[in-house]
Amino acid sequence: MKKNSQSVRNNNITAGIILLTVGVFMLLERLDIFDITRLLTWPVIIIVVGVIILVRNRMNNGFGLFLVLLGSFFLLKREGWLPYGYETYVIPVALIILGIYFLLIRNMRSSNDDWALDQELSKRKDKFADDSDVLRAEALFGSVRRIMLSKNFKGGKVSSTFGSAFIDLSSVELQEDATLHFEVTFGGVKLFIPSDWELKTDVSNTFASVEDKRVFPPAGEATHKILKLTGSVTFGSLEIMSK
Repeated sequence: MKKNSQSVRNNNITAGIILLTVGVFMLLERLDIFDITRLLTWPVIIIVVGVIILVRNRMNNGFGLFLVLLGSFFLLKREGWLPYGYETYVIPVALIILGIYFLLIRNMRSSNDDWALDQELSKRKDKFADDSDVLRAEALFGSVRRIMLSKNFKGGKVSSTFGSAFIDLSSVELQEDATLHFEVTFGGVKLFIPSDWELKTDVSNTFASVEDKRVFPPAGEATHKILKLTGSVTFGSLEIMSK
């Protein structure tokens, strides 16, 4: 099975940020320039986690931004740098902004963006290729991409929590019915499957959308291959498309 290097690269980035940050502040403390104990507070930890999430997602993650804003607010409050009464409105406004972000994020992505992403992934197919018969994909505060190449696909599981998943099954073959289970919470999944597959959907959605956007072939050309979708989507989206 071809290995996906995306998670390895993300882990290297995270490790690099942590080591660089710790090293710099340890050096400053040894030089008596900065007291590192001032950073060991929970607002600073929240900010650091938010920054790591943003960097791992190329500065495009609403939850990471929320953590940075939340940590910054409590840090400013702790240091007494906020005007009197100002903090009363910060948290409600931040929650409203975050809610609007999640509601509108799907509409902010145009069809051109989807096409560009599809083209990019096609050019770099080997990077995300996976020829296993069972799919396992998890996006936690990040993104995951899989291009499946199995000749006997049996299904699998996709989970996305505050993240995004791009799953391409366009090149796989079904020897029998397969089931794909989804668990999506504050996230999004784009699933590409052949347009002539029969789709049976049993996915519950709460403040979310599950849409089949495939371009269907003329009547009589269906292959009678069946893919069953199960699971749940909460405050997120599941889009089924064909190329």
